[in-house]
Amino acid sequence: MNERLTILSLEIIACLVAVLVGILEGNGAVFFFNRIPTEWFCDYGEKPTAEMLDRSTQRVKSYPWKYVFTMGFIILNIKMVTDDWQFAIPGTIALWLLLELSISDIKYQIVPDQLLILLTVTGLGFMPYRSTWKEAAFGAAIGFGLMFLIALIGKLTYKRDTIGGGDIKLFTILGFISGPIGFAFIFVVSTLLSAGHFVYLLAKKRVKATDARPMVPYISVAAALHIVFFWDTFTQWLI
Repeated sequence: MNERLTILSLEIIACLVAVLVGILEGNGAVFFFNRIPTEWFCDYGEKPTAEMLDRSTQRVKSYPWKYVFTMGFIILNIKMVTDDWQFAIPGTIALWLLLELSISDIKYQIVPDQLLILLTVTGLGFMPYRSTWKEAAFGAAIGFGLMFLIALIGKLTYKRDTIGGGDIKLFTILGFISGPIGFAFIFVVSTLLSAGHFVYLLAKKRVKATDARPMVPYISVAAALHIVFFWDTFTQWLI
């Protein structure tokens, strides 16, 4: 009986910590993004635009986004911490960075290298959940190789860039984090989400078939689904 009470107490404490971290992450996502140096949103050789330099308006408004982000992080954090609190540490940091990357891609069509480096470092926290370091290396190689090949085919076919360098880097890092099978899940789900949303926007005549669109939000949603809900499922396939 005492052992059960101890376990229950630890679970309650873990959930309370998850809530507190979610509050900090939700508010911090807005606070941090609004204070990112403008140079992070510029491609190599480019200078900040007048919109980027304008400090009179927030890049991301506090209302309603800090509340939306906070609720999302609380829910996902509780799910992860009740499954494995140690896994939840790199998991929640990765989700936070993916959110920042998504906002950047939506607003400025830029995937900052600084955030990608932080995501790569965070990926080291998932290594104890890989069967071997070769699995992570193989996932990164597949992520880079597949996306580079798709980008090359798109360039030769349409005579323009169809996949940005930031997307290739992100897929490479996610391959490193998730391994080859996890990467396959993220790639397929993000492709389906992007294609489905694009078809919907075309039907509503909100976009044109030739319009360039941010991919990172779809990639991030797929990665979040894998990390939070399907990590163990695909890990077991390798055993």
